[in-house]
Amino acid sequence: MVQTPEFEADTGNVPLGLLRRYLTASGWRLKATRPQQDVEMPRSAAARAIMEGRMGGERNYDIYVLSDNQSRGVEVVLPHNQDSIDFAYQVSGAVRTLSNLEKREPEAVINAVRQIGFDVMRSKIPNAMVHDDSIHLEIAANYINGTRSLLAATATTEIEPEPYFLRVKPPATEYASHCRFGHTFKGSFGFMLESPLRPKQEVIFEDYEEPAPFERLVIQRLARGVQAVCNAVDNDDEKWLVEDVKLGFSANACEHFADLIESTSSGGLEISFAFSPEWIAPSELTSRQSFRVGARHVEASRSAAKTLRSKPVSRPEKVVGRVVRLESEVNPSDLLNQKGTRQIVVQWASADLGNIAVRISLIAGDYLQAVEAHRAGKPVVASGTLEQTGQRYALKNPTDFAVIE
Repeated sequence: MVQTPEFEADTGNVPLGLLRRYLTASGWRLKATRPQQDVEMPRSAAARAIMEGRMGGERNYDIYVLSDNQSRGVEVVLPHNQDSIDFAYQVSGAVRTLSNLEKREPEAVINAVRQIGFDVMRSKIPNAMVHDDSIHLEIAANYINGTRSLLAATATTEIEPEPYFLRVKPPATEYASHCRFGHTFKGSFGFMLESPLRPKQEVIFEDYEEPAPFERLVIQRLARGVQAVCNAVDNDDEKWLVEDVKLGFSANACEHFADLIESTSSGGLEISFAFSPEWIAPSELTSRQSFRVGARHVEASRSAAKTLRSKPVSRPEKVVGRVVRLESEVNPSDLLNQKGTRQIVVQWASADLGNIAVRISLIAGDYLQAVEAHRAGKPVVASGTLEQTGQRYALKNPTDFAVIE
């Protein structure tokens, strides 16, 4: 490893891919270069390796320049891979250059580079629960399990933004399992959750803005949910939590958020978010530094969850299954009598809701078909709006009812 006289970067903590992403997100651009000939070779082995790479027909390095009029002439040289003999030298030089330009310590630059690939949620617990810079293992376990459940619930709500859901979506579980638990940090003892982000694609059209990845949308929803809980408590008004589920917490997320606070710290938590600059975050989420949550926020979250669970959830569906119950206030065979209600219950194996019983109101002729299907053990099918209230399901405005032969 070649050392520079001023600074030696901890290159093991500087992944090359993340460093490239950091440079691109910070306004650096790749510079087109041509092989140079007849150049006097320098004495330094590392510098000689760089020059040899430049003089060859195929470069083993890339040069980044800052697209800033005030910093013209400043370059950062990076190797193509970490197996390069001058990897440590070039990365140290890159960190040193960034440190000088950004006017912060090299260690801070390294941390910023490592975090370019993640959105981060930090949570601090009160000093009273910390002894000799440590906490009980049970607290850490509760936090990890609680955060995992909250992430999965928030991701499920992002996939299907409804007041509540019965089952966590498989992609939401997969997302939560990919999140990482970062280094704890001192200062009331802190936890750091890292949500990985895919790299931004190279811009093809100047006016085109690539949509934010799913992982970013989940953390944005999580931040909005925490912000809404705090607003509800500050204004003593539940509407902040229950009026805009399309952007914030569902009942499930509210419940898991309350559980996280209660199971981790009786004295509450201080929560903050740091969004990777690679993807632009909404200004309303980056303007507030941190959120302090405690017993009142637990109460507000649980109250909002009850309100949200009382709201009907609806979506278009085609229900297929066997008739398990028949209910008619009039003679089923009297097709001319349109009075009274005729209802059936169909056992439906939904891909995401599981095996559920769906109540369907039918006209006289369709009900008679349902009676025959029930007698013959044949399945039926109907399309309509599936409405969920609590644990009950009903198919509203059914059409295309038929017996499957």
